[in-house]
Amino acid sequence: MEKDKIYQALEDDFTSTFIHELLPGVLHNFANPLNAIMGRSNLLQRHIDDTVKKIQEQYPEMAVTLQDELQRIKNDISSVNKESDSFFEMFRDASGKFYALASKDLEYINISQLLAAEMRFANFYLEFKHGITKNVQLNINMPDFKANKAELSLVFWRLIRFAMSKALSSESKEFFLTTQHDSENIVVLIKYSGESVTENDVNIVNNYFQSDAVEPADAKTEKGVLLALIIFKKYSARVRFSTEDGLNAIFVTMPYRVSAG
Repeated sequence: MEKDKIYQALEDDFTSTFIHELLPGVLHNFANPLNAIMGRSNLLQRHIDDTVKKIQEQYPEMAVTLQDELQRIKNDISSVNKESDSFFEMFRDASGKFYALASKDLEYINISQLLAAEMRFANFYLEFKHGITKNVQLNINMPDFKANKAELSLVFWRLIRFAMSKALSSESKEFFLTTQHDSENIVVLIKYSGESVTENDVNIVNNYFQSDAVEPADAKTEKGVLLALIIFKKYSARVRFSTEDGLNAIFVTMPYRVSAG
């Protein structure tokens, strides 16, 4: 076996265990010291505030002399607390994604909350975070939808990633995401600037969700998107590609009283 194939085989063997076996331990080992740092930094903030107050009360002249130095110490501790909180938020966004991918059972999911988490995770793609104009309007008061969180996390990540890559290649670099619902369906709309899906692929995809005789494999779009479409159909969802307001649009309609078949 050639060296590059041997390496690829070993890499595949490693990644096959990463999400379900290795990553939970990695996240756990990061979480413990992070929680300790946050706890200690908050405690240190209280201690320095109490100490400065005592100095001001018992040694007012010294407090005036050390005023600038004490204020610098307080500012530094405050900065540490803010950075700790910021790091915790990023850790939460990353760990939330990976814990979702490790989910095995059906559970009731709020699609808007799931998409909010996906958008926070998408900000780890720095070009997406800094290079795209994003308009996200999520209705948090959505009916729950029974599904496997790992599946929905992956399929929506793939659609967001698809739209992201198209928007990044465009001049205007626009991305739009919204959620809404009616008495029967949850509707997710993703709009993006850039290259459109071909008319042939639009017809194949639209027909796929209307007939069991049509397979999406004939479409020329990205393989990951086609796999996402197959999973959507498992939930009796419909996906439609079109254009709206001069942008490409992906409509995902999911009946929320239907779980995976």
